[in-house]
Amino acid sequence: MDAQAPDNASGPAATPRDPATGPAASGRTWSLRREWSRAFLLMLAALLIGAVVTIVGVRGLMDQVQETSGRLQLELEKVETLRSALDSHEQLGHQLLSSAPVDRSAFLRQQEEITRVFEDVAAVLPAETEVRETIAAARQSWEETLAEHGLWGSGVLSLRGSHVEETPALAASSAGIRSKLADIRRYSLAEMDKGLAHSAELERFLVVARSFLFVVAVGATVYFRRRMVKDLMRPVGSLHQGVRKLQAGNYNHRIEVFRRDELGELAEAFNGMAAAVHSSHETLTHRATHDPLTGLANRAALMERLTASFGAGSTRRNRNEGLLFIDIDDFKEVNDSLGHERGDALLIQLAARLKGCVRSDDVVARLGGDEFAIVVMDDDAGSVTAWIADRIHRALRAPFFVGDDRLTVTASMGAAQRRPETTDAAELLRQADFAMYLAKHGGKARFQLFDAEGYDHMTYRAALKRDLASAVPAGQLRLEYQPVADLNSGAILGVEALVRWEHPTLGLLAPSEFIPLAEETGDIDAVGCWVLDNASRQAASWRKSLPHCGDLWIAINLSTIQLPNPRNLVAITRILADPAAQAEKVVLEVTETALAGSTDGGIAALKALKETGVRVAIDDFGTGYSSLSSLAVLPADILKIDRSFLGRQSSEAQSAAMLEGILGLARMLSLDVIAEGVEEPGQLDLLRALDCPMGQGYFLARPGSAEAIETLLASGARLQPRPAALEQAVDS
Repeated sequence: MDAQAPDNASGPAATPRDPATGPAASGRTWSLRREWSRAFLLMLAALLIGAVVTIVGVRGLMDQVQETSGRLQLELEKVETLRSALDSHEQLGHQLLSSAPVDRSAFLRQQEEITRVFEDVAAVLPAETEVRETIAAARQSWEETLAEHGLWGSGVLSLRGSHVEETPALAASSAGIRSKLADIRRYSLAEMDKGLAHSAELERFLVVARSFLFVVAVGATVYFRRRMVKDLMRPVGSLHQGVRKLQAGNYNHRIEVFRRDELGELAEAFNGMAAAVHSSHETLTHRATHDPLTGLANRAALMERLTASFGAGSTRRNRNEGLLFIDIDDFKEVNDSLGHERGDALLIQLAARLKGCVRSDDVVARLGGDEFAIVVMDDDAGSVTAWIADRIHRALRAPFFVGDDRLTVTASMGAAQRRPETTDAAELLRQADFAMYLAKHGGKARFQLFDAEGYDHMTYRAALKRDLASAVPAGQLRLEYQPVADLNSGAILGVEALVRWEHPTLGLLAPSEFIPLAEETGDIDAVGCWVLDNASRQAASWRKSLPHCGDLWIAINLSTIQLPNPRNLVAITRILADPAAQAEKVVLEVTETALAGSTDGGIAALKALKETGVRVAIDDFGTGYSSLSSLAVLPADILKIDRSFLGRQSSEAQSAAMLEGILGLARMLSLDVIAEGVEEPGQLDLLRALDCPMGQGYFLARPGSAEAIETLLASGARLQPRPAALEQAVDS
């Protein structure tokens, strides 16, 4: 299909140019790269000029401030030194005038030092300034004052007597000199103010210069921003919008060509790509959503249709679609006998009949091979789905003609109805597939509705099967032990190991819930070996720690699935061969039902295990319908009478007769007997009356943990021992 340009597309945009023709063919009249390169060079130059002006100005300002500060600091230091020296010299002069003892040579040296300081001060002061004349006048006044009072030069050495009356005049002259020095300090401070004022002018110049450059930069930014919005962002935004429309699936969209530069070429290239994508999309969509053989929708299209109806905001969200899952019965025989080409021809005819059995809104899909599915729309009560299934059954009654062959075809169909609790399309498909599975195994050529209870049971079993593989490695198995008592004395002769599964989410599971599954998956090998190893070691530990339990034996259930497997048989033999297991105190229990249905491999394996020293017990005896001849060849040591013989469904007389028969058979075959399911006092009395030697059941002791059983064994307790009066009567 040809791509159509939108209403706002320009003429050139609707006819994409070949990118290989280059700029000349596309009519480029300007270069975006050249324009923006010049713009950025101009902005870079403005930044460099601003930086240079700032650096030079700030550097000059700092140099001037530092120079002024250094010079004034030196002047003030020199003046302060001179003032201090004059004060000290004046004090010595007052002492000389008052005829106090003073080192006159030191006084003269001090005069020479002060003279030198006067010269230093004059040297640091600015030339040809009033302050130079001031310091010279101060020096002359100082010398004249000292000479007037006989304190200058060699006159100091000839000064005799007290001249105290001259000290006021000396002090007044010294005050005048200090006043002149104060004028010099004031001058220095005034000079500093002038320097700072000059620095402020330079600072204002820098501010004005930087402000000007800032205004220029703002103007350039505004200008280039407008250029960017007009010449760059607008085409890029249009291109982005076009990409978003392509992502959304609008392959007819084309963008307008705004410029004749690189962006214009990009826009034309986009339009050409959109046209190619549109054409490819239509081809690929059909291939991806339809079965190439029958032309029906495929699995992906079916799931997309169902998923859309489950999606948020869908107009079908509150409707109840029905899903019909169809599997052709014995289609493999058609392919094997007639070949795949004729099998494909049959599928094409079959697809045509299926389409003729549905309504216009319904979707018929081929899922693969000989599996088909139909989405029945708006089927609130499920009646439409059943009606379509009936139409299909009737349509398939007419024979199919493939070449010269006349074929009759039937189909097994399962249906699932969407309900409020159905979470997604995949779940609906699984439900319909499960219903078809039930129809197939119920006799084929049938229609079956989805059974939620059966499906939940199936998923529960599947989940347990998945988790079984990790039960042993994760340490989730637990063992409980039920004592087996001597029915006459009540003494505990042995214990039976009972495995439990501590499931991480389902809690404690009984053997009946997972052992059959373990036999199906093959995990029974790992479970059985784990139970045998741990239970035999636990019993050995009791025999070692409890001296009165030296003859305690342990009974362990063994699945006949484990026996035919040579590798598993080797593993069992290795465990029993370990001295820590004490095989002679181990009883392996195998159900009579399993042995009756097994081949001789089970009996041969038991005979091989007997060589390790273990004893073998036939569990649930009386329920497996085994013959006396087979019982005679079984390597059995113990018969365990099934609990059903003590049940309430039989009269006491019938139970007694059957039990007496089993006990008599066991005595003739020299087998020990254990009665299971002793749960009431009357049952115990019956077994004792029939002289049954051993029994186990809730009335005697319930199963318990290893700790609980160890406590029971340590106490030496008796389980329902025979009353003393009865013992005496029996003995007599």
